[in-house]
Amino acid sequence: MKKTIITILFAFLLGCILSCLTIYELKDKLNFIVDDETVTAFQVGVYKSLENAQKTASNHPNAITVKDGDYYRVYIGIAKGQEWEKTLESYYQNKNVNVYPKEIKVTSSFMKEISKYESFMTQTDEGVLEEVNSKILKQLEGEIL
Repeated sequence: MKKTIITILFAFLLGCILSCLTIYELKDKLNFIVDDETVTAFQVGVYKSLENAQKTASNHPNAITVKDGDYYRVYIGIAKGQEWEKTLESYYQNKNVNVYPKEIKVTSSFMKEISKYESFMTQTDEGVLEEVNSKILKQLEGEIL
């Protein structure tokens, strides 16, 4: 009887350990754990009609229009981290563009992609900022949670 209980406990413990190892190894591939991945989006307007949102987006190169419930939001920039956010905010202030920072949740794959551009976004060259920001905005579509 004692051997049976020890065998059952050993099998249970081994099963728990193997399950934990499997989940740990597969967490990135299967997204078991949902991280709170947020970025700051610079919004220039919220509209009830798609036509008005597209009209505003046409005034800003590389702007994207995202449907959020009953509204359409127009984003012209994305920032990850405070330093990056300050750089973009001062860039838009210098261009006399009124922006509204908004925290949005994105997928973990988008966060990995946006991290590649981090070193470029702290530069003050306007051409670099516009080019990198346009690439990030193109990748953002479909990555908002």
